[in-house]
This record gives sequence, C-alpha cells and structure tokens, in this order.
Amino acid sequence: MTPIRELRQFAGLSQGELADLAGISRASVGAVEQGRHVPAADAAVRLARALGTTVEALFAGDERALPAADPVLGGRLPDGAAVRAGRVGGRVVAAALGPDEWAPPDAVVEGTRLRLLGAAVPAGLVVAGCDPALGVAASLLGPERLVAVAATSGQAVKALDAGRCHAALVHGPRLSPRDDVSRVHFARWRAGIAFDRSLRSPSLEALIADVPLIARPSTAATQQAVDRTARRLGLADPTVAGVADTHVDAARTAQWEGCAAVTTEPVAARFGLDFAELEEHTVELWVADRWIDHPGLTALAGLLGSHAFRDRLSPMPGYDLANTGEAA
Repeated sequence: MTPIRELRQFAGLSQGELADLAGISRASVGAVEQGRHVPAADAAVRLARALGTTVEALFAGDERALPAADPVLGGRLPDGAAVRAGRVGGRVVAAALGPDEWAPPDAVVEGTRLRLLGAAVPAGLVVAGCDPALGVAASLLGPERLVAVAATSGQAVKALDAGRCHAALVHGPRLSPRDDVSRVHFARWRAGIAFDRSLRSPSLEALIADVPLIARPSTAATQQAVDRTARRLGLADPTVAGVADTHVDAARTAQWEGCAAVTTEPVAARFGLDFAELEEHTVELWVADRWIDHPGLTALAGLLGSHAFRDRLSPMPGYDLANTGEAA
C-alpha cells in the first residue's frame, strides 16, 4: 500500500475528499496512490499538507509517512505488535490485541509508527473499559463503528481525560457526575470474588484473607471493592496469587488453578465458578461532550437497546439490562 493511500485511510478521507483538500482531481489521487502518476511540485505540497506530513516522507518512501502510534492506555506499544487503531480528533491511537483476541488487527507497530493492514480504515468510536459486554458490542458493530480497548475503569478515565479515546466504560457503587461528559446507562451487575467449587463455600473473610486470590490492578473498580470490604471487616491484606488484566482473565485463572479471583458475577457464571457478592455496581458509558455527535456513538446507542445485544448477553446470568442505552 502506498503511503498516500495509507495516510488517507488513517485520516478517514475518501479519495474525493482528499482531492478537494489538495485542489486536484479524484482521478489524480487514484493515479498517485497506484503509482501511475507523480504530481507536480505544488500539488505534491498540497497533498502532503492535507495528510499532515512532508513531501519527502510522502514520495521518498520515508517511514515517517507512517502515522505515529499513540497508545490508548499510554506507555509504548511493542515493536511488531498487532493492534486495533482509531482516530480521536487529529490523533491516531492504538491498542494491542490481547492474547485471547483473534479479531483481525488494523495495523502492525513498526518502531513507534503503524503500518495499516489491508483495507482497514480506523474510523470507529474508541471506547476503553473492562466489561466483556463491550467486546460483544464491538463484534456486532464491527471495527468501522466501534474500537473496544480492554482497560480498568481507572485506566479508561485516564485515557478519556488525555484525549486518547472518545468514551470510557466505567463502573462502581456510586459514580460521581462530571460536567464534561455525557453519561449513558450501560448495565448493572455485582462485583465480588469468584471461587472454584472445590473450595466448598468458604466464608467471605477466608476468601479475602486466606484463599490464594487472583487480584486486579489497583485502578480496577472491582479490586477497590475488595479493598473496601477488607477494611470494613478489619482484615489483613489479601493473599495475592497473581494480578489479572481483565475480569475474564481473573476468572479463567481461578478456574484453572482452583483458587479465587476478583471479578463480576456474569463472568463467574460464565466459567462455572461460585460467587461471593461484595457490591452492586452501576456501569456507565462516559462520552466526552465534544464527541457526542460521533457516528459510532449513534450506532452504539442503537445497539444497546436492541434484541441482538440483549440476546448475546442472555447466557450470562447477572446482567441487569434495565434502562440500558438511556441517559444516566
């Protein structure tokens, strides 16, 4: 794929839109992308300016023509990583696919930049959050409308505040209103500790203090529920056997190792684990107000109230979908 086509797709532009911005014909854009035409100097400058790069990078095969990789969750993406990609304003953002995710990637990291794969067009609503139902929504809508990034509630809010995603899916027993976001009700479910049935229904105190526990990061609302409960009961710190990035990873590890894990009731049920409730959590989608008209949000809002979405979640007990999709 030529740099012009790659950058045009990352910018979410059609050939006609790029032609209008550069003041050349659509046929000329197509010919340049196919390597059949070299534009005059002034047209080359306008093309480069429209795509946010330089003439040298655009036509000399310079790797700087590739978009810079701005990780949704901060840090640095490893070289060679397969990623999902999207655009948040003028930024190209990306998140590595998890080890259990086999969805087609949008791009591959090359150094600090991205190489777009195939005909992928990173144009979807970028949402960071930890509820597995977000992945269900992404599979139903497709990457052109929704890019789901696995993250704790704390990580999701941080990414939202940094402008690296359009929306954050957050949960907790009490969610404080914010003036800079529009809030959409997503679900209700219970946060707690899932445990293997071989443990024979230990007490809550034993689950927290004595049983090896697969914890979540400190930025996870479910882990904060465990910490609050431990303080309320006057217990020592949990016996942590490991830390899982997601609710699903935590429950899966508990199933494999015959121990306990910090997760949610629907995920515990999915893995055939018993469950000790700690708190009921409200799940909300927080959308930065400047992205309220994003077409991906319109598509997601329509999906949340649909039978297709509810039917996909019906095999997972514990999801309360009353009022899903309504303003919070």
